[in-house]
Amino acid sequence: MQIYKVGIPEIAIAPLTSKLKSALYIGPTLWLMPGGSNIKLCVTIMSRLDSDLTANLTLALTDERFGPYNHSDSNWTQLINEGLAVKNARVIEVLQPENNDLAGTVAAYSSKLELAMEESTTIIGQFGMGSDGHIAGILPNSAAADDSLSGIVTSYVSDPFTRITLTFNGIRRVKSAFLIAFGPEKQQALTNLATLNLPLSTQPAQIIKEVREAYVYNDQIIGENQ
Repeated sequence: MQIYKVGIPEIAIAPLTSKLKSALYIGPTLWLMPGGSNIKLCVTIMSRLDSDLTANLTLALTDERFGPYNHSDSNWTQLINEGLAVKNARVIEVLQPENNDLAGTVAAYSSKLELAMEESTTIIGQFGMGSDGHIAGILPNSAAADDSLSGIVTSYVSDPFTRITLTFNGIRRVKSAFLIAFGPEKQQALTNLATLNLPLSTQPAQIIKEVREAYVYNDQIIGENQ
């Protein structure tokens, strides 16, 4: 895990954009996209990818808020509303117009994502981190923060959302992970990530240390690369 302190989030997306371009030149690439504070960054990155290159790209989400298709709190809806242009990429949406059943939605997304992972030469994950140390939709001490879960996707009820998220095993499938976390409220979580080996249930973002290539970009701490 390599930690970089940079001034603004836009600096962090340059190496992620470069990694995506390099991977797309080589072959099929899966880009796992987050919501929250990373949404605008995702839109900017996508705008920098040549349309012909995106024919090799599959877009999917690290996590989603369950509800009716296209509901206002949906991470995918927020990405589209922010101006995400998918170009020639293939999209695997979590929510589907014809399926409002939670178990069915999870099963369908898990199956499609598993196939995309198998077919991709490279899997790149972009993540944020909450001030509580959560990553993707895995909140601390939640049902998803259970490392015994065998699948790559799970769901659980939390306040205020029912969440569908990658599991720890799903995140372990990522080849290159970029965690982008800015703001003074995240300083303690970043310090914990850099200096402590906490249980995954306590700080789910610790899973990033298990990814083969992991880069943390932030504006709070200078970490020792591990």
